[in-house]
Amino acid sequence: MTGVKAVCFDLDGTLLRDDHVDEVVRAAGDEAARRFGLDSRFVDDAVRALHAYWFGVGESPLLSTVPTDGLPVDVWAAALRARGVVEPDAAASVYRRQIQLEARAARLYDESLEVLAAVRSRGLRTAVITNGPSDLQRGKLDTVGLDGFDAVIVSGEAGHRKPERAIFALALAALGVDPDEAVHVGDNQVADVGGARGAGLTSVWINRNGAAAASDPHHTVTDLRELLPLL
Repeated sequence: MTGVKAVCFDLDGTLLRDDHVDEVVRAAGDEAARRFGLDSRFVDDAVRALHAYWFGVGESPLLSTVPTDGLPVDVWAAALRARGVVEPDAAASVYRRQIQLEARAARLYDESLEVLAAVRSRGLRTAVITNGPSDLQRGKLDTVGLDGFDAVIVSGEAGHRKPERAIFALALAALGVDPDEAVHVGDNQVADVGGARGAGLTSVWINRNGAAAASDPHHTVTDLRELLPLL
């Protein structure tokens, strides 16, 4: 790559580990079960439903058209309703608790800080472009002490979601660079690879788990350290 002036990073699954979400959902479900007098089957059902929801939306071409920030409330509502809990704020309160727990559980991948420091040492600007509610994504950044970015673009604040071109345009404007001067690194083949390519950025797919390729990234890495020789 030549002429690169900025590197944008996805957050979950790229800089932050995303292997704890089921545990967070179970913890929120356990609290809800105690609150509403429900048995353990409620928690099992909620975990399965939310896992199926994220699996269905995560790599979907419809990602940018689905209001994913709000749908988990509907999933919780359905799980509660199946057990006879129909209080108006019940599902929203459980989801708020899930967000709190998830933000506090955030953990960095081992190489994240090392790679960010190396990128910045080369005089390159850095940004985060992440889908999710503002309080959740900002809370994760606070938990792990991840700062120093030239721009942080959160879909819940921006009104646009990856893979929409508009959210990448916001990042480019904040960074003061053109699309062909920026790289975007992410793990989601629709939101990150497809979104970056559609917005004119160089796309780097981080494939940590040996997933099958269903997109056309400019580059593929399995660890963020592999990004550095490309820049």
